[in-house]
Amino acid sequence: MTPRQIAWRLVCRGRFALLRRIGPGPVATAAQRLPLPDPADERLAKLAAHVLPWQQAVHGPHLAAMLEGKFTLLGQSRDFGSVDAMRWRMREDGNIALWRMTLGYFGYAPPLLATGESGALQAVISLVASLERQNPFRATGVFRDVWNPYCVSHRLINLLLGLHLFERRTAVPAPARAALLEHIRFCAAFVRCNLEWDLGYNHLLKNLTALVVYVAAVPALARRWRLLYAAVPRAVASQVLPDGGHAERSPMYHLLAQLDLQLLADAGVLSPQSTQAVATHLSAMRKALDALSLPDGDIALFNDAWLGEAPPAKTFLARPEPDDRGTKQVLAESGYVQLRAGTNAVVFDCGPSGPEDNPAHAHADFLGIEATVAGRRFLVDAGVSTYNAGALRDRCRSAAAHNGPRLADCEPLECWSSFRVGRGGRAYALPDLAPAADVLCCAGWHDGYSGLGVQVARGLALYPQQGLLIVDLWLGATSAAAVDFLVPAAWRPLAGSRYRYSEEQAAEATFEILVGTAVPPQPATYWPRYAAAEDAVRIHVEPAASGDQRWSVCWLGWGGRPPPADVPAWQANLATAVAGAT
Repeated sequence: MTPRQIAWRLVCRGRFALLRRIGPGPVATAAQRLPLPDPADERLAKLAAHVLPWQQAVHGPHLAAMLEGKFTLLGQSRDFGSVDAMRWRMREDGNIALWRMTLGYFGYAPPLLATGESGALQAVISLVASLERQNPFRATGVFRDVWNPYCVSHRLINLLLGLHLFERRTAVPAPARAALLEHIRFCAAFVRCNLEWDLGYNHLLKNLTALVVYVAAVPALARRWRLLYAAVPRAVASQVLPDGGHAERSPMYHLLAQLDLQLLADAGVLSPQSTQAVATHLSAMRKALDALSLPDGDIALFNDAWLGEAPPAKTFLARPEPDDRGTKQVLAESGYVQLRAGTNAVVFDCGPSGPEDNPAHAHADFLGIEATVAGRRFLVDAGVSTYNAGALRDRCRSAAAHNGPRLADCEPLECWSSFRVGRGGRAYALPDLAPAADVLCCAGWHDGYSGLGVQVARGLALYPQQGLLIVDLWLGATSAAAVDFLVPAAWRPLAGSRYRYSEEQAAEATFEILVGTAVPPQPATYWPRYAAAEDAVRIHVEPAASGDQRWSVCWLGWGGRPPPADVPAWQANLATAVAGAT
């Protein structure tokens, strides 16, 4: 953390400690100085048009059950019997903190209220009332979940835009309207008093976006809120990299930030220059999203990322017809490369794990890959099992969870607690290996094991009509070299090294070990959706030794095999590239 972040951390923690002692009085006083928002303001229509389909995609299948008090969030369901019987401060094992935080986002409010039905309005009002009643500032943990500024920012956006959508269909009874607007105004004052300057990145961006949405519904920008004119462009520029990637290197948070930028660009609050700057960054993010997405239409799962937290990435892409000849996309600053031929593709991580001043969502996924065959994910990232500190969290952040070359019992990145990172290395792109005709290639190396005298590198060569060659090198004497590959159980093993996708008889793949030795595949687990475990198999490869080098070469085939002479050629090219880089 920078000295500025440490100072702000002390300020933020101090404010929470004060509010815990004296209660919400200072925030309530600040709220009374704010004009109430007008949910009928037409500027909100554009914003609601972005948020409604987003939240419908995330919560749509569960909305009817929510009206009966049955809430399914993050793959976990809880039945409270009725909305009026909601228990916010649950004391159970599991991912309760994040579940409760997500409940407090009120992401289900826009699609519920968009119906204009009185039952939906009453459910939302009841939830707001129980949240206020059951989560006083003195309660343990409230500033980590429902009164966390990030959670409050979500709630402000969803309630205000949900109310706008309801009023487009029918009038809101005066008492209900007043209750919701008072809570929204209190949320705005709370966020303004507790901006997360210490964390920055997606948290601060969400805070500022919430304030901009609020200002879009009031007559004028309050004097003490004019910081938005300068703070928003700075926050956006600090986390959108020159190649359009998100600084935290999480494709999921990339999508979430992309929504925030869309709201900022359409709110009509910022200056023309700031609005144009946001629009420019937004355009770059849309282009980068294509490189971070696989042919099945959704994101790769590097760092903290899972499916279902946002609509599928294809919702935001305007992809041309698949090019069977192959395409290569490089996000140089983000450290990602996509090689693709039709519906066969690989996304490669050859960059830093995240920003050094806030690597909270980083995993040890150096040189990791996700790959598809016939549009079906074949090599998969382990995903995210939990945000709670413990063995499961450590496992999903470890090098073994990301299909990359590694050393057994040694991590290239020191991940600890839930969101902490200590010492660690960094991955770097290598110059393209000398390409064979009609072959797409990329390569990278990382220095996470430099303290042990070992450099690790990986080269990828995609033969558009045939398959993907994966060449791994450990440079330096070691007996701990290994690489693991996760394959979803939906791919059923056939004879030898062949696999068939269980629901698609035409989808077949071959996974062969050309250099090295594989142990029999073992049952494994991965989490493509948060905390929702799915079966997989783990293919463990022990590399072959050659002096102070260890080599593993694997072939993921969908239409043939690589020319035999290419394997030693790619090995030689990778060794030369690593020697030149290190």
